[in-house]
Amino acid sequence: MNVWAISDLHLSFARPDRRDRYAGRWRDHASKVEQSWREIVRAEDLVLLPGDLSMARNHRDLQPDFDWLHRMPGTKVLSPGNHDQWWNGVDAIIPLLRPSMLAVDGTAIEIAGTVVCGTLGATVPTEEPTSRQHDDTKLALHRLAYALAQAEGLRSSPETPLFVLWHFPPFDGHGRPGPWVELMEQARVTHCLYGHLHTTAQWARAVQGRVGTIRYACVAADAIGFRPLRIRTPLGGGNAIGRTR
Repeated sequence: MNVWAISDLHLSFARPDRRDRYAGRWRDHASKVEQSWREIVRAEDLVLLPGDLSMARNHRDLQPDFDWLHRMPGTKVLSPGNHDQWWNGVDAIIPLLRPSMLAVDGTAIEIAGTVVCGTLGATVPTEEPTSRQHDDTKLALHRLAYALAQAEGLRSSPETPLFVLWHFPPFDGHGRPGPWVELMEQARVTHCLYGHLHTTAQWARAVQGRVGTIRYACVAADAIGFRPLRIRTPLGGGNAIGRTR
């Protein structure tokens, strides 16, 4: 089972959103993603999607985006992004998922010897945070702590890979860590995957690779050429559909 990741798909099949008005690279981006996805991802693989999956505003408009995602190879694990207005809690989303899809949001799942947890997260607060930043940071830390506690109960050993899906960059544009980085280090997280960044200047400053004991990767679709990024090579056999705690 290979592990792949891609975020910020911004699907909009029910009400097409012309994202190429932001940058030409977004023209027909769903077709680009589908072609590359089918070329490289196998049915037994795992694909992690840390947020901004769909521009739908309600569950009705979400359906064709979920249908498209279900047709793609692999088991998919979703977590929310800031544009996922249809996401109203993991308990409400789970009944909508297709058989090849799972979801986390302040929760964790185990999949064929791998543990995945995640939540929306928050932007790194400034040195003098506003009351909104303070509240967002507090909520993000609370939900991450809850997810990591569940993840710990699902790990068979300290060596079990633990992936965190965190939509916002965990470091700011100057490489300074948010308070969640220490929490992830303490929990022995192995990988943190995030998106949200959509300009070349942002990508150049994004923290990538190993920092401390964690490997970080920005997997926003346009940052990785609309092609799922392989995060980990085969971990072992077994059915990819996982269990929760």
